[in-house]
Amino acid sequence: MPRSLSARRTPARLRLVAALGFAFAAGLAGSAPDAVAQTPGVTDARPDRSEEAFEAAKLLYDGGQFGAAERAFGRFLDAYPRHPRAPEALFYRAESALATDDAEAAAALFARFEARYPNHPFASRARLALGRYYYDRGDDARAEDALAAAADAPGPEASRAEAAYLLGLVHRRQSRPDAAAAAFERASTADTPTAPRALYALGTVRVDQGDWSRAASAFGRLQERYPVSPENDRAGLGLAESLLRAGRYPEGAAEADRRRLTLTGEDAARGALLAGETWLRLGDPRATTSLDAVPADSRYARRAALAQGRAASARSEWAQAVDWFRIARAGVSNPAEDGAVAHEAAYYEGIALKRLGQLGDAEARWTQAAERRPGGAYADPALLELGLLRYERRQYDAAAQAFDRLLRQSPRGPYAGEAARMLGEAYAASGQTRRAREAFAQAEDLGTATAETRAEVAFQDAYALFLNGQYEPAVAALVAVNRADPTGPRAGEALFWAGEAAFQARDYARSESILRELLERYPGHARADAARYVIAWTLYQRGQTAEAADAFERFLSAYTRSGELVPYYADALLRLGDLYTVLGRYEDARLVYGRVAAATPDRQGGDYALFQTAQVLGREGRTDEALSTYTRLLREYPESERYALALLEQGALYAARGQDSLAIGAYERVLNERPQRGAAALLGIGDVLLNQGRYQLAEAAYRRVFERYPTSPLTVDAFGGVADALAAQGREDEVDRAFAEVDSRLRGVEERTRLRYARAQLALTSGEDSLAVALLEEVLAGPPPADLEQEALLALGGAYAATARPDAAARVFRRLLTRYPDSPFAADATLRLAQSLLATGDAEGARSAAARLRASGASDPERVADAYALEALALQDLGRTPEADAILRELIARYPSTAAGEAALRDRPNLAPAPPAVDGDQAP
Repeated sequence: MPRSLSARRTPARLRLVAALGFAFAAGLAGSAPDAVAQTPGVTDARPDRSEEAFEAAKLLYDGGQFGAAERAFGRFLDAYPRHPRAPEALFYRAESALATDDAEAAAALFARFEARYPNHPFASRARLALGRYYYDRGDDARAEDALAAAADAPGPEASRAEAAYLLGLVHRRQSRPDAAAAAFERASTADTPTAPRALYALGTVRVDQGDWSRAASAFGRLQERYPVSPENDRAGLGLAESLLRAGRYPEGAAEADRRRLTLTGEDAARGALLAGETWLRLGDPRATTSLDAVPADSRYARRAALAQGRAASARSEWAQAVDWFRIARAGVSNPAEDGAVAHEAAYYEGIALKRLGQLGDAEARWTQAAERRPGGAYADPALLELGLLRYERRQYDAAAQAFDRLLRQSPRGPYAGEAARMLGEAYAASGQTRRAREAFAQAEDLGTATAETRAEVAFQDAYALFLNGQYEPAVAALVAVNRADPTGPRAGEALFWAGEAAFQARDYARSESILRELLERYPGHARADAARYVIAWTLYQRGQTAEAADAFERFLSAYTRSGELVPYYADALLRLGDLYTVLGRYEDARLVYGRVAAATPDRQGGDYALFQTAQVLGREGRTDEALSTYTRLLREYPESERYALALLEQGALYAARGQDSLAIGAYERVLNERPQRGAAALLGIGDVLLNQGRYQLAEAAYRRVFERYPTSPLTVDAFGGVADALAAQGREDEVDRAFAEVDSRLRGVEERTRLRYARAQLALTSGEDSLAVALLEEVLAGPPPADLEQEALLALGGAYAATARPDAAARVFRRLLTRYPDSPFAADATLRLAQSLLATGDAEGARSAAARLRASGASDPERVADAYALEALALQDLGRTPEADAILRELIARYPSTAAGEAALRDRPNLAPAPPAVDGDQAP
């Protein structure tokens, strides 16, 4: 490092003069370094000794006494900072510091030299040394700047070549192979000592890139220009391998044979590998023998395994091929990236796995080949195979992602046309019509569109109506596609979606008819399972419980595909279990629910099945088993949306058995673990306390619902609980005060509206119908949120009916049905509308409303049975007795165990179906 002048033994006055002189010289150097240091005739105070001092320092440097040389050059620069040889002194001082391993001082000195003397003949050497220092330190950004400057600076060709070579090493370490190759190419142009190293490095970069043609060019130039160089020896079989992988098999074979005669150890193993690969590609049976000669512990064993796998694949020995490919993929050093061998092996292993039927493993291998080496030679074919496999497995969105990625990577590549065509198919299958059209247009442009493709576009026009919710026109359009070409590729598909469109339009009879036609005309169609499933749903929606159960049973018995491919399989089991439950076939329901967890790989619907099983056990009075089933649900499905419901049901069962502490424990778990369902838990706690006679505590629990969950719909029940607790304490007169108190504490309009609805419900329960009407009218004037409006309309209609105002009741029920046709209260409102219209004397209106409910497919058999009975009454009022009898006969036949069915059978036993004849009986 430069020494301070104050460190030298000089008289004080001389020290001051020297210091000022140094500062002045440094200032000049900083403003115009070359002009000062290199102008003839400018010398320091003692020119007679300057050359002597420089030569003395240089002599130490040349003699290898670098420490002494560094100090001598430092003293020279201190004494003669503006001397013409100051640049050389600074350069040699930096070189001396570097030679003594004082790398940091050397770097600082080289940096100073570059800043002061950028055009000096030693500049390129200084930048080179500085770049080498940064390279050794791993400071790639600074190394890149210094080495790039050194490579461009004037100076000896050898220095510039060395700089370019080191720059290539920096780029290679930065994972910038193209930049590295350009630098190595530059370093190899001239005949310098660096050229052999540069050509070797260039060849290895091209090998890493899988660019075998340019790798062969680099190794070929190395062998031609420097045949006896160490680098050519290191290249060994590199030229042969590159020629081979570039497809120049005869040349590669000749080079491999020429080289391997003199090889030993790993080089011999590599020679055997290349010979084996050459023979494999030329179809020579000696390939296997040669590849077997590669030792298992050789670093070439993975490439030999890859070749062995290819040979086994050619013999259709797929399992053996998979074993070889796995060996080829082993030992990848970077877990996020594959080398060329692992990349190729992953692709071919995917093909072998697919041939073996191991589709999930095949998908994983192709995903690896595409993602871990996206620019690799097998990335595009891997993406194509990946997309095709996903399409075959009906994973249409995932398939589209693979095809789209291939097209973005290689829009004009050899696989682009097929990818565009299949992208259109995938989008079409997933209902993305616009994207399907764009992909088909791209396929047309690439020349891969087919007649099937154009037919697909016609299908999409009709299918788009379905996707846009235009179900009625979609039915007609899709049926027309089928009729236009009954044997076309989309004929069966069009018929299926026509049936599905009819189902969505709630034309269940037509849906069933279309789908039965599909099963009859195309029994092996891919949508056959789905068609059976939808047919079962048409019956379910029409309230034909027994028939729906039979249809779901037929679907399940005909089902042959895996649950992974048909996601509604588990749902069919659940619906069948629900139907068995409605039919009272509890044991059958439990057996079906028990099949759900194992029906799909991800246990789809398992939590619902357990919950329903527990519900069935509860209906059967098997409380202990129900409780343990709920516990199993809590243990196995902690994230289930039915977790809180299971705890609430456990609390209810414990409360019913008088195990109050256990009930409260279950409710408290809801408050702690699922606080969003806490309103129901507080209600449960209040009910337990109320039944225990602890009325004040019960009242407090109910009031906490308002405090903690003021927006919950359960405020209705909570206020009812408060009222019950007050009544039990003989404090009925405090109900309105409690109402006012809670009302004053609520701040939101919606919360206060819900409170009024709760008070109205209490009024209805206590027979205060007029008060209920007033409160409900106030609620509806709000206007209230949609859920509360529906409940309030239903309650107000009931209150009007109770106060003998059937006209007003009918208006309210119509308002509910008009505003909320899909309301969960629609069936109840329709039934009450029919009752109100019948009470007003509008028998035809009552008949029409009851008929709509009967045909709507409502899932509650009791409500459907009531609709039958009301329609029969309306028909009798209209004087259409035969039709009324027919309706009652159908009611008795379909719903004999409902209240309406039993009443009809009591009143009209003559309408009961005749018992089946017994052998030997004779008609009278």
